Amino acid sequence: METNQTGPRQKKLFIAVVVAMLLINSVTLYFMFSEKHDKNELAVQKTELQENYTKLDQDYKNVSDSLDLQRVEIGQLKGKNSELDKIIAEKQEMIDQEKAELASSYSKNTLTSGELNKARKLITQYEGSIAELQKKLEDFTVQTHHLTAQNEQLSTDLNCEKETTADLSDKNEHLSKKVEVGSFLQIPKVDVEAIRKKNNGDEVAVKKIKSAESLKVSFETGANKVLDPGKVSLYVRIINPKGETISVAEQGSGIIPATETTKPIQYTKKTDISWNQNNKKVVVYWTRYIKDPGTYKVEVYQSGHVVGRGAVTLS
Repeated sequence: METNQTGPRQKKLFIAVVVAMLLINSVTLYFMFSEKHDKNELAVQKTELQENYTKLDQDYKNVSDSLDLQRVEIGQLKGKNSELDKIIAEKQEMIDQEKAELASSYSKNTLTSGELNKARKLITQYEGSIAELQKKLEDFTVQTHHLTAQNEQLSTDLNCEKETTADLSDKNEHLSKKVEVGSFLQIPKVDVEAIRKKNNGDEVAVKKIKSAESLKVSFETGANKVLDPGKVSLYVRIINPKGETISVAEQGSGIIPATETTKPIQYTKKTDISWNQNNKKVVVYWTRYIKDPGTYKVEVYQSGHVVGRGAVTLS
């Protein structure tokens, strides 16, 4: 009876031990496989981190080299135009600042892909700036060549003008030898009045500058049998109270061709008379820049010589 009871117990104990060993082996195998998996995963992550760091390192070097290249290319444009030199200096300063920021992050191992992408965008902008600066330099070069050509033409024209002036001087000297004192008109009196016109057209002499509409210059030439008949040009010069010649090109003002002092003298208005050696009455009106109170002087020139003077004082 006792033997029969011991057999089943041993059998159950054996089964329990087997089950326990199987569980232990299963757990052991699980942990072994799990540890191997974790090691493999860590190895993969380590490899990825190394690859990412290597790529980031290479990207940093590429971006840094590109910034250096941009700085060199921009620097090559220096010294050709003062205005552009200021812009170039600003661009180089921006590149230096960007490089310093990247280098600081790189040395601290805090450099990110976002910072590199930002730098790449700036490089693209610098490339556009370089192209724009090169275009401006080309435009300046074309303008410089154009101005140089113009200056050369002006120099040529000036030389021609000098030759013409020299030729005219020779002619004037030759003519001056032929002109005698008796061939000049003698105008003893030049009347100068400030006038305004009434509604009916009549002229009224005034003494107030604010009432003056124009200056009326009138004189008589007197007879002269020495001066050959033909057209005679007279130049009226009006001098304002400041001592300045009143001259308006669009109103017929200009430079007296030749004067007794050889200095160029401006005239206010020119009048041509048909000379027949007899007395002529001449009247000249002038309306511009009669606005300052004081004395207005008038000189009448013939062939560069003063042949008559007059004046009027306005308050």
